[in-house]
Amino acid sequence: MLFYDEFIKPKKVRTIKTLIELFDDCQIENVVAALRFKPEKIIFVGFKSIIKEDKRKAISNLLARKNINTKLEYEIVSRYDYNSIVNKLNTILDLNDDCYFDITGGKDIILAALGEVAYCRNVPVFQLNVITGEFIPVKNCSALPETQKSSLTISECVDVNGCAVMHNYEEDFVWDLNPDFKKDIETMWSLCKKNCGLWNRESLVFESLEKYGSIDSSLFVRADLKRMKEMRCDTLLVKRFTDYLEHNKLIDGYKNDGETVQFCYKNSQVHQCISKAGNILELYIFSLLSEIASETPGCYDDIDIGVYIDWDGVIHKKGDMFFDTKNEIDILLTRDLVPVFISCKNGETPKEALYELETVADRFGGRYARKFMVATYISSNESKRKYFLQRAEDMHINVLSDVHSLTRQELKALLKKKIK
Repeated sequence: MLFYDEFIKPKKVRTIKTLIELFDDCQIENVVAALRFKPEKIIFVGFKSIIKEDKRKAISNLLARKNINTKLEYEIVSRYDYNSIVNKLNTILDLNDDCYFDITGGKDIILAALGEVAYCRNVPVFQLNVITGEFIPVKNCSALPETQKSSLTISECVDVNGCAVMHNYEEDFVWDLNPDFKKDIETMWSLCKKNCGLWNRESLVFESLEKYGSIDSSLFVRADLKRMKEMRCDTLLVKRFTDYLEHNKLIDGYKNDGETVQFCYKNSQVHQCISKAGNILELYIFSLLSEIASETPGCYDDIDIGVYIDWDGVIHKKGDMFFDTKNEIDILLTRDLVPVFISCKNGETPKEALYELETVADRFGGRYARKFMVATYISSNESKRKYFLQRAEDMHINVLSDVHSLTRQELKALLKKKIK
């Protein structure tokens, strides 16, 4: 059965006129050659159970976003009938000119049939290494000129996997890494790294001051300590912590007479860092990675923090009867076609964090997604720590632990070496 996607005929001659692609579960393998060579036509060959409408639509959308005007066709073959697959491939060759086989993806039985057809009819065959971008000429590809490897933005990478980045999401806070705020990040991290557990506990107290007290539009906070105690809320504000914040002008007008607490945050970004425990580590890592990206052009193609992703790629408006299944990625970046998912944990890290990262990366990034866990400390229990690190290795998750013990330059060098 043959499916056709809408297309615009190319206005110039392409390097490859007809590319025969073996449809794979992995979307990156389905599009890597299209992005690289921009053929006039791609004929995907695969099983009905794999060539699904949402995958076809995602490929069409990606090529349209990249202004690649390629005609897409889909041929369904039987999973168990080898001879019919061979006949289908021969028919495709009979009806199309200048054909090339791409064997980057596909299932074993189709690869075997393609090998027989390619040998009998002397068809050019090549493969692409998704991670390195290397072009591998398998047979008769000397006529193909050199091409540059391709890249994807975060949004494109997520979209092609059938998901969608949720822009302007109500829970999303837009950070502005201006020079003044970068200094504030360094200042807050200097306090946090001295005692990450204290930072987390004090952040919860600051969050509770708003919850059981009040905060106005000018970020002025006032809370009744007696009421907080009645609500069984931890009210212990460590003096050296609050003194440090006030001394560095992160908060202003701090007063604590034992009955009420009041102060004003410097700005909304500082407020988000102090009152939400995990934000400071994410921001510090993001700031360092952003520096690396600006200092080393091409190191990363796209990078963002606090990325909300919708699972099915259909974002519903507020008030709709449907609910979006979503996840937040601490830091997400792309390098060429490969997405890198980074989870930041400031404090003791449960093993469940590994499963969450694996699920998110596999769903939104596909087979080639890279996974990193950046943590201050894993566990004070040595056996739990060993189990965590071994489980992470088994799940192909790279763990950068004890990052609070590293200097700025040491951590930056480690990130540049590992996350690339």
